[in-house]
Amino acid sequence: MAHPLLPVNSDGFVLSSQVRSVGRLSTLEEQRRCDELLRLRRGVYVDRERYEGAGPLRRYRDRAIAVALQRRSPVFAGFTAAVLHGLPSVGRLPGEIFLLAGGPSGRRRNGVVEIARTGAERLVEIDDWAAVDVVDAVIDVAKRMPLLTALVMADAALHAPRFGEKPPRCTSDDLRAAYQARMPFPASSAVRAVIERAVPDADTPIETLSRLRFEELGVPAPLRQFAVPLPRLGRVVHLDFAWPELGVWGEADGAEKYGSGPEAARVVRAEKLREDEIRAETGWRCARWSWRDAWDRAPLRDILSRAGVRRNHSIAPVRPPSAR
Repeated sequence: MAHPLLPVNSDGFVLSSQVRSVGRLSTLEEQRRCDELLRLRRGVYVDRERYEGAGPLRRYRDRAIAVALQRRSPVFAGFTAAVLHGLPSVGRLPGEIFLLAGGPSGRRRNGVVEIARTGAERLVEIDDWAAVDVVDAVIDVAKRMPLLTALVMADAALHAPRFGEKPPRCTSDDLRAAYQARMPFPASSAVRAVIERAVPDADTPIETLSRLRFEELGVPAPLRQFAVPLPRLGRVVHLDFAWPELGVWGEADGAEKYGSGPEAARVVRAEKLREDEIRAETGWRCARWSWRDAWDRAPLRDILSRAGVRRNHSIAPVRPPSAR
């Protein structure tokens, strides 16, 4: 932890300018030598233990804030704005931080990409920082990032909880309107590929990944969030994916393991009871896969094939267009 005599700002950073103002530069240097503080940008430090113990998105956010602390009136944009909006990401995170440029010309320098300003951007405030709104962020991510990365973020932005706990961050109409307002523009085909595939009912990133894999593998498109009443349990369950005409349903397990201990055992028993009841009610076969199965493609293909969901020979498998 940072020395109690060092000033720490509201985001948890130690700034050399503030340290200098209270006459504690020697304390700062001592903590740097002891590896207690980590330098993220010139003049911006963070507690090393906190930073290294955080997840990838939290560390990315810390780096973004460190960049912003060096600038006057920064506006987060693109992937960085999407992260600040709380959208999930999959795969390798970009090494760069994205900001909105002050004018119509963009540039790339010292790990920062400044995206050219068009004048159509809508700005919002996130934790006292300025950022483009979620629609602008998703559109730019779709222009610059791989299709899967962009689709996971778009699905999350559109997500409408089943029981209406909170409204979606944006709608499909919002994305389409923003797309049309920008036409023509570079990489518009990549953005269109995301908008055409994004849905409001993907509860988790593994469902997004799975849909993309179905398309790549050329298997029939399933129904999503298929409702099945279970009278004996007194409730209705929603299946991740269902192929009623094939008598198959699919369950995408986001976690590789259930953990250990009594609570994990209870979850496993409940899941087994749920699956048995669905099978008894529908007579369908269950295909269940993990994140790794879907990520590696071939295991998912084999799992689906064993359950009776095979490549549809009437159409060729679709290779998602490049997002670059």
